[in-house]
Parts: sequence; structure tokens; C-alpha cells
Amino acid sequence: MAEGGQALRFIHTADWHLGKRLHDFSLHEVQKELIESFVRLVNEVEPDAVIVAGDVFDTHVPQLTALELWENAVEAIVAEAGVPMLVIPGNHDHPDRMSAHHGIAKRAGLHFVRSLADCPTPVTIDGVDIYGVPFHKPVHVNAAYRDEPPGIGDFDYRSAMACVLARLMRAEGRPAILVAHAFVEGSGDEPDGEDAIMVGGAGGVPVSSFVGFDYVALGHIHGPRRLGDEGEVHYSGSLFPYSFKEGVSSALDGAAPQGGGVKGVNVVEVLSNGSVDREFVPLGASRRVQVIDGLTFDELIKRARTLDDRERQHYTLARITDQGPVQNAIAKLREVLPNAVLEQPNVSVAESVARLRGDHRTISPEDALKQLYAQVYGEDMSALELEILEEIAGGRQEEAAA
Repeated sequence: MAEGGQALRFIHTADWHLGKRLHDFSLHEVQKELIESFVRLVNEVEPDAVIVAGDVFDTHVPQLTALELWENAVEAIVAEAGVPMLVIPGNHDHPDRMSAHHGIAKRAGLHFVRSLADCPTPVTIDGVDIYGVPFHKPVHVNAAYRDEPPGIGDFDYRSAMACVLARLMRAEGRPAILVAHAFVEGSGDEPDGEDAIMVGGAGGVPVSSFVGFDYVALGHIHGPRRLGDEGEVHYSGSLFPYSFKEGVSSALDGAAPQGGGVKGVNVVEVLSNGSVDREFVPLGASRRVQVIDGLTFDELIKRARTLDDRERQHYTLARITDQGPVQNAIAKLREVLPNAVLEQPNVSVAESVARLRGDHRTISPEDALKQLYAQVYGEDMSALELEILEEIAGGRQEEAAA
């Protein structure tokens, strides 16, 4: 126990994005693996609470498989381990759908702060007040407080947050935690796939908005961050990289991948005197998100064939150096790297574009196709190809005559 006496130990997590896809690849299995790792951490740490700072799901109408993952997590944490959870909706969540049966859930220990109307009253656990602030836009604040219309501008998220925080029923002398889903100034770029909040320099919430809270648990940014020089304002980040911009760099040569942000959660103790101890705990998955640069297509395939089955399953963006066309590239690539996408940044383009020779009003489709064939392949059609073309053209003429 740290000096000052432990008041509350909790785990801060966010941005699970259950049901998320990376390009056309399902992330269900890796998300299932991470949720199981998270539940094991809860059982090891034995926290007094788990805080989820929004974006539980990736869409407003999550798939049944995503709902099942969430149900399994809640069952393991709240019902089996007996650990209360406090959850707020993020900008990807539908507040009412995700908090169905919230009354029964609250009695079981699952606390949803669904709307701005729920914000003023805290959830108090072991003498610590926890205030939830769901994702909101200025228009939502204007609508919620119609009796006292603040008239906040469409991109004035600073005033919108200030308006919400001013209505919290704070108790003097008790530690206080704030849980919010927002874009806070100084946190870096918003993640790929997010509906942009910061537009033209507007949309950010200043860190100074959160002065007076012992710990601020944020969601929305997918990397772990501590913001500001004073206080404890933190993003926990997502559990997994959800874009190739977050991927590690690999050349498939056996060397350890470079770069890429570590993913995990914050384990936090807020002490009765208001001081805070925090530890970032990484969580890993058997698959990673990686980017491969600097290889030709043939080099890429050759190196990939040397990998074992587990290594081939990583989600991979391959940027090849070939300048000319690669026939059946995706099919060949996914024979060895089934979860890969391909980019060819430096495709050479002919200086002059081939054009049809002759009058387009009188030239036959057959002659036009012969010209196209010669331009693409650099040679004329073979005798067999010409015979097939004549049969097709003859059949077309007979149909037109009929």
C-alpha cells in the first residue's frame, strides 16, 4: 500500500471496437484473444473497478459476434469476478443499444452513464466518486440544456465540455475520477477510421478543462498518452492496432519488427489523499499488424514461403518496389500471406497513351480488339485466338440478324 492509504484500484481501458475489420479481414479471433487476456489481468490484479472509456463497439449496430464478446467479458468481470464496471458510450457506440437493461445491469454492478442527463451523479466506489461523460457534440449539449440554452457553436467542444463539467455534483474532500470520450488538445492525430472531431483547428478540448480531478480516464485516441504537465490525464489506447499506420515495420528477414505503438491498459490506484499511482500494462496478441517495404514482389513471396504458419497469419500491408505489372498479384500473395493487402507505389506509366488507329465510327469491334491486344501484349493474336474471335463475332452477327 502506497503512503496515504489506498482508496481505489481500478483498470482504465477504452476503444475495444468489437466487430472491427481491418480492410476486408475480420478481427474477431484476435479480439477474442485480447478480451480473454484482459479478463485474466482483472483476475490477477483484483481491482475494485474496471472503467471502459467508450467505443466498446465499432458500429452503432454491432454484429452478434461482437455482442457475444462483450457479453462474455461482462459475465467474467462482473458476474464471476465480482468487479464493478463503469462504461460510457463513445462516438462509435449507440448509447441506448449498448446499455439495454441498464437498470438490472446497475444492480448487478454494471454501471452505464448513457447520456448527459446521467453525468451529474457519480458512481461512488470505496469512497471515490467516478463521473462519466459520454461522447457528445455541442449540438447535444444545446439540446440537453434547453431550459438554459448556452448557444454553443457547432465546433466549440471546449465550451460544450465546460458546460457539462459545471453541472457535476462534486463532493468536497473526496477523490474524484472523470471518465470521458473526447479529443483532447495535444493528443496527436485522430485514428484512421474515426469521424473527425478536430476540423480546421476546432474541436479539441483543452487539458485545462480537467483541473480538479485526481485522474481523468480518456477514450478516443488509440495510443496510450499522458497529457499536460500537471495532473493525471490519460488515454489508455486501444487493445489492438486498428490501422496499418499503427503497424510495425518488418522485412520478413527474421529480425525483430521495428516501431509500432505498444497496446495495453492502465492499472491505477487513487489514494485517499488524492495522489495517484499508475502502471501501464501491455497486452499482446498472437497476430500483429505489420508493414513490409523495400522488396520486389518475387522477393516478398520468396521470404514469406520461409515463414511458419503462425508467422504467415499476421495482418500485413506489403508495399512492393516493382514498377511494372504483376500478374495475379493478390491471389499469389494470399497463397502465402492470407491476411495481406498489396500496394505498388511506383508503377511506371508510359509516356504516351496508345490510341485507336482508324475512324472509330467505321472500325469493327474485332479490329479494335486486335489493336488492343497488340498494344497490351506487344504481339498479334495467335491463329487460335483469331479463330475464337471470329467464332464469337459470327455468333454475335447471327443474333443481331435474328
